Amino acid sequence: MKSLLAVAATGAGMIVLTSQALAIEPYLPKSPRTFANLDTNGDGKIALAEITPKAERRLLRYDVDNNGAVSAAEIDAIMQKALERRRARIMLTLDGDKDGTITEAELDKFVEAMFNGADADKDGGVTIEEAQGFKVSVWKKAFATEAGSN
Repeated sequence: MKSLLAVAATGAGMIVLTSQALAIEPYLPKSPRTFANLDTNGDGKIALAEITPKAERRLLRYDVDNNGAVSAAEIDAIMQKALERRRARIMLTLDGDKDGTITEAELDKFVEAMFNGADADKDGGVTIEEAQGFKVSVWKKAFATEAGSN
């Protein structure tokens, strides 16, 4: 079980690191909302002149030394901070007794509570609609409050 938890935590960390790295890299948007944010003139197309300045601003947010370029060391520092924040969130959320480890029982309690929170009609199953409507951030606050009172 410990190896399963380690793999899960490592996998979650790698996803975060990958998503953090991709947040730096330019990409063409797939979601209508992101597309609309880039389509500043609202013509239904993204022009090079619309995407380039936003890509530059996104990259240069990580230029810690303000030299106009982002180094590998700056990217490493960003990714390390993201990993540390993610690890802290995982431990805060799943380590119910705050002993620095996540047990199978703690994981099971979290998954059961999450499942029950998403099962809006309380029929013992979660539909795709219930999953899509499930507000994780709202639920996590309620779960943390409930777990803290136990």
